[in-house]
Amino acid sequence: METDLKKIKKKATAREEEVDAFLEWLKISRVSQRKLDARLKKLMRGIMPEFDCTRCAACCKEAYVVLETDDIARLAEALDMKRSKFRAKYVTRNEDGDVCLNKRPCPFLKDDLCTVYEARPDSCREYPFSLAVDSKEKMDNISANYTVCPVLFHTLEQLRDFI
Repeated sequence: METDLKKIKKKATAREEEVDAFLEWLKISRVSQRKLDARLKKLMRGIMPEFDCTRCAACCKEAYVVLETDDIARLAEALDMKRSKFRAKYVTRNEDGDVCLNKRPCPFLKDDLCTVYEARPDSCREYPFSLAVDSKEKMDNISANYTVCPVLFHTLEQLRDFI
């Protein structure tokens, strides 16, 4: 299994259109949501031990960090800020209307490490596994993250071989 992040990015970029077509097919396929989610999770669990997310941090650099109310409260407290000040300084809405951090890379990333790790948003805690829940509804996000996350890259490559 390829673990070199630059090589994975290059392969993912080269295969992006092909994978997008596969994901579009999956959306309308007869593969059940339950089976697809289970297969994605199983593949991810098998691949995850091959990667140290703290050496990659690609998701922190490229992906939107979606925030829930609890995330904002937890982060504001960790930074010793009022929620309103935190929102004014760090929060916006993306093109999908999601509440998220207003900068990429993540403003809390330093030397590829999270400076607010204990207080990090749930979307960070759950990534990339969150993409394997109701995955048919998240195909656009999965597609966007295929070139970002090496675990997702290998998961989709194995899924393509399986289906």
